[in-house]
Formats: sequence, structure tokens, C-alpha cells
Amino acid sequence: MKKILIGLIVCMFLISMLPGIVGDTETNEQTLKARKFIETRDIIPVYTSNGLENVPAARDNTRAPGGGDKSPRVTITNPQNGATVSGIVLITVKVNDKEDDPDPIPIIKIDGVQVAQAFSYEWDTGPEENGEHAITAIATDSAGNTGSDGITVTKGGGGEGPVDKYALVIGISDYPGWINDLQYCDDDARDWKRFLSREGYQVKILLDWKATASNIEAEIDKLLANEDGNDYVVLTYAGHGASAYGSSIISYDEYYMNSGWFKSKFANADSQHIYFTFDACEIGGMQTLIETGRVGAFASNSQSAYDGDSWMRNGVFTYYQMDGWDIYDNFEEDGYYAEDNMEAWAAAKGWPADPFVKDSYAGPMMP
Repeated sequence: MKKILIGLIVCMFLISMLPGIVGDTETNEQTLKARKFIETRDIIPVYTSNGLENVPAARDNTRAPGGGDKSPRVTITNPQNGATVSGIVLITVKVNDKEDDPDPIPIIKIDGVQVAQAFSYEWDTGPEENGEHAITAIATDSAGNTGSDGITVTKGGGGEGPVDKYALVIGISDYPGWINDLQYCDDDARDWKRFLSREGYQVKILLDWKATASNIEAEIDKLLANEDGNDYVVLTYAGHGASAYGSSIISYDEYYMNSGWFKSKFANADSQHIYFTFDACEIGGMQTLIETGRVGAFASNSQSAYDGDSWMRNGVFTYYQMDGWDIYDNFEEDGYYAEDNMEAWAAAKGWPADPFVKDSYAGPMMP
């Protein structure tokens, strides 16, 4: 009888502990999924616009600047930027606004003159002079937020020089030790390499221990030495990010490489067709890279990026980017698709997420 009583007491104790055990499991799952870097050092090596600096550890994170505005997304879907046109040209515009239903109707302008307020317009180029003409589409939502897109087309002859495509793809899952290891960043990089190779890019990939700060800098320098004004350029990164020293990627050897450093590197890039994507935490400050002729897609502004569920085998943002290529044929729409789906994925779990796209390229940017 005594043994039975003791057994009952032990069972009751274990049952009482079960909610705590389950709760701990859920907490650990969230910790593992968030791509959050744990910093333990007192002096941090940081690549800045002034070069390498060793700075005291920042114990209070400085949040990245705001990103992902909710203005209408406006895209001129036809004709393509840089196209040569003649005869009757159908101009088509796509507008997507998260707050308004139906979407606001865009104003279409040619060379600064309004020709229609519609989603399409048949433009008779016959009376136009030969040479370049600017097409602009502008939409304003019910809250007064304005989005726009613009392209340049040429009536008459034209032509381009040779076009080369270059990509640098970085993915770091295996950091020194184990505390900062991630699951799927190397898979993210491999998937980007496969996709970009199919699109004709010359791809350099840096995985895990090869993605040191010095190797990343050397490969960026090579890329910028090779590209010119006609070329296409892509840089993708999946790994740890942080905002304590300006939005930064964190190399395999745990150097912070911040947005100021990246901006100084790409300041003299010739290409007007550059795509950046960062699947990392607190990476919103990298949007300062997105100048004219560039598009950026970011897994986070000031919140976390996440390793995906086991069936995804990618970071969440990268998973939906790869999924989006089955639907869309340009970087902007693919990025917006990933933004919307990552927000929905995180909301279903009750987790914070603030992915966004910044577009400073005229028309849709094709891979």
C-alpha cells in the first residue's frame, strides 16, 4: 500500500510539472527560429564607412530606421523600361494598396503631361519625336499616401552594349561555437545560387567558414571591378544581423559589416540594375543602399528574421521569395509576395515581423 501511495504522489508531481515543460519547449522553439545574434564580447570589430573600427559593446540596441512604408505599390507592367517603341503602345499599370479596396486608380503621364487616369492607356507614338520619352504612373490612396513608378522608352532606333550578370551569394549557418548557429542560411544561399545561375548570372557563393569579413570584402571588390553600366548585379545575404552598430550583417568570424560600409563600397557602382536582399534580423538600415536603379528586399526592419518551419527548409523570407518565382518574373513583385506571406506566417504564430521592400528602379526589375 505504501508503494502505491508513493507512486501516486510521484505521478501527481510529474503531471503538475507538465505545463511548465511544454511552455519551455515552446519558448525554446521560438528562440531557435529567430535569427538573433547573442553577443558576449566587450570589444566589437565593426566595418564602417571609415574602415575597420574596434568599438565597445553596445548594451542597448539602436533601432534601425523605419522601413516598409504602406504607400500604394505602383508598377508599370508594360512597356518595359528601356524598350524601343513604335505605333500604338499599350501602357498598363498595376496598383496594390493594403488599406484600400478597390485599389486607387493611377494617373498616367507621358513626358510630364497627364494622358489618362486608368489602369491602361493606348498611346499613339506616331506624332511623337524620335528619342527618349518618360512614362510615369502615380496613385494616391484614401489616406493620402502616394506611390509612383516611372520608366523611359525610346521611339526609333537604339541598342545596348553587351550585358553581363554578376551575383555574390552569402549564407552563414555555422558560426564559431554553437550558441549562434542557425539552421537554413546555407540552404538559402544554395537556392539563390541555383535560381540566379538559371537566369544567366556568374555566381560566387560564400558559405559558412568561407564567409569571413575579409573574403566578403574581397568578393565585393571583385564584383565592383567587373560590373559596368550595362550589367546586372545581385547581392544576397542570409545569416545574423544586428542594429547595435548601424544595421549590420555578421560575418563568419563575427565582424559586424554595417550599412555605412556597404554604402561606401557601392557608392561608385556603375550598374543601374542592382538587387540586394538580406534575410537577417534588424537589417532595415541597409535600405540606404537603395538609390536610383536599385531594389532591396529585407526580411526585417527592426524586428527578427526567422528560420522557417521544418517543411520550409529555408529562412521564412527566403522561402517565400523562392516560392514567389513560380508566380512572378521580377524582383519587386517577388519581394512583395515574400513580405506579405512572411507577415501572415508570423501573425499566425503571434510573433513580431516587419519585412519590407524598397524600390528605386524604374519599372519592374527583371532578373
